[in-house]
Amino acid sequence: MDEKNRKLLSVILIAAVSIIAVTVIIVYLAFSMNRGTRTSSSSSVSDPASSQTELSKEESSKAELSGEESSKAELSEEESSKAELSGEESSKAELSGEESSSEQPSKSYKEVIINGETYYQVVSADLWQGEYHQDTFDMYNSNYTMEFKVGSYSDYLKAIEDVNASLDDKKLTAAYSDEASNYIIMTNSDNHSWCRFALLDVIEEDKKIIIYGSEYINGFMASGSGYFIAVPTKMPVGTELDFRQCNSESVIENIRNYGTTYDPNNLTVDKPVIYLYPTEKTKVSVKLLKDNNITCSYPKYQDGWEVIADTDGTLTDTKTGRELYSLYYEAKDSVDFTDIKEGFIVKGEEAASFLEEKLAVLGLNEKEAEEFIIYWLPRLEANRYNLIRFAAEEEINENMTIEVSPAPDSVIRIIMIFKGLDGPVDIPEQSLSSPERNGFTLIEWGGEEIKNKEYEGGGQQAV
Repeated sequence: MDEKNRKLLSVILIAAVSIIAVTVIIVYLAFSMNRGTRTSSSSSVSDPASSQTELSKEESSKAELSGEESSKAELSEEESSKAELSGEESSKAELSGEESSSEQPSKSYKEVIINGETYYQVVSADLWQGEYHQDTFDMYNSNYTMEFKVGSYSDYLKAIEDVNASLDDKKLTAAYSDEASNYIIMTNSDNHSWCRFALLDVIEEDKKIIIYGSEYINGFMASGSGYFIAVPTKMPVGTELDFRQCNSESVIENIRNYGTTYDPNNLTVDKPVIYLYPTEKTKVSVKLLKDNNITCSYPKYQDGWEVIADTDGTLTDTKTGRELYSLYYEAKDSVDFTDIKEGFIVKGEEAASFLEEKLAVLGLNEKEAEEFIIYWLPRLEANRYNLIRFAAEEEINENMTIEVSPAPDSVIRIIMIFKGLDGPVDIPEQSLSSPERNGFTLIEWGGEEIKNKEYEGGGQQAV
């Protein structure tokens, strides 16, 4: 072997030996460290002679402490997750109404105590966030529809069918198809007023269902309107429903100040409607000469109404072309109708037959009398007794003077004044006269309710 190759071989051998030596040292050190770690973790007695062992123990202790804290953190996260899950389940339960309580009402209403009586006041426009379906509808005939119950799926479909029987178009359709579910069914309508409902809360408790809502029936419509609400529920058919009307702040203040939902100092004549029956198709102008007192009107009163009147009473608004059957307004009083010295005492249950008789005497035909009765009967029947007086012609004319061109041959204006009583009173009976209906005839009727039940007229409370 030449000198060059010998030197190369020597270098390779030296390198190999070096690698082996380094490997041995690394293995030894690794073995020693592993031994020290095992000793510190398994023994509770330290070896002060070995700094390596002490260092290993300190590092091991820190590692154990870190592991314990990590375990605690993991446990805390697990408990937090359970708490969040519990909160989520609680929210779901509250939404379903299963664990809701009247002790914790929604923020959209609050309980108000007035003279020992409980009322409810709307405090926000927020509606109930649970599952329900609501429809509104217009109706064009005198069929009255009302349901308020917990029913089966077939009851739900039947309620829709009953409402649709009163509708000429835009029929309601079922929003639900779950035949296994029961449904809270709420529907109501009024033949000539806006009839709407705001659902604020539904609470299922103590084997009954409490409904908090604001039902609004007011104004005048040529057709009438209503609402239909269905709420899926697991409560059984026939479960008791407890409806709690939630009133506006102004109504609550009236109850607090006057004991009634209305301010008796701000009475208005409600729903005067005017019918026109010319002897031939005629353009007619109608003006109300105290128009500053008007609070509501339809068509909108703007310096008078102008219509084309047909002989059957059909009116066509010359501004809009809309077909009408009457002209409507409400107005504040300029005459005090509340001083009642004569009239009639009528039981609520006998109000319909009373009106049929007296309105015929006063000159209304059956269609006009029906309109009158449909509007006022619910209020009269709600009272045990009613004190009723029909305003005199001169009072009505002073309260709201009316100017019509061409001038009618016959004018019949009727305003019924009434107040509810807890018992009968002694009062002279009012004498009524029958007017004539000849030629071009104008008919107007309206009414006014005196809200306080204490009688302050000329009679004495019967014993």
